Amino acid sequence: MKIVGLTGGIGSGKSTVAAEFKKLGIPVYIADEESKIILNSDPGAIQEVKSLLGEESYKLLEDGSTVANRAWIGEQVFNNSQLLEELNAILHPKVRQHFEQWQASKDAIYCIYEAAILFETGGDSRCDFTILVTAPEQERIRRVMKRDQVSEATVKARMKNQWAESKRIKKADFLIVNEDLHKIPCYVNNVHVFMLKN
Repeated sequence: MKIVGLTGGIGSGKSTVAAEFKKLGIPVYIADEESKIILNSDPGAIQEVKSLLGEESYKLLEDGSTVANRAWIGEQVFNNSQLLEELNAILHPKVRQHFEQWQASKDAIYCIYEAAILFETGGDSRCDFTILVTAPEQERIRRVMKRDQVSEATVKARMKNQWAESKRIKKADFLIVNEDLHKIPCYVNNVHVFMLKN
């Protein structure tokens, strides 16, 4: 099974593109979602995150269970590239392991592996092809402010931890410009046809 990496800057519309591949019956793995699950449920990861960022990384719920304090974790790492790297070093190997198990359970010509920082972490080296979703920066900022109810400064701080668009474009095999939602199914179908033939 071929692995097609799907990536793009924050607010570019990766989820929209991933949903179109799902409609075509292609298995889609969302690495960032799995990372959140691991952050909340993997005892080893929880202990390592607490050691790295402190006990405040987790909130105690009324039933005695704990849940990741993602807003607090975000504040610690988004302005500290070293901490972000160390956090990724805890989570990414566990996500990779989970993906391999997930992939083994699927039967398809190719699957989509969606990850926000695919190129930044070298994840593209395990992909047969890569797709970059891009959109104008101001539009991306507007989308994320609306989606996450955060300030423009917060969005820009997150963007600083991702590669510049020009750098990502050089590494991508396919480019999907997400400016007109009506064109996305056509773009995705073009990639789909290529994958089936290659």
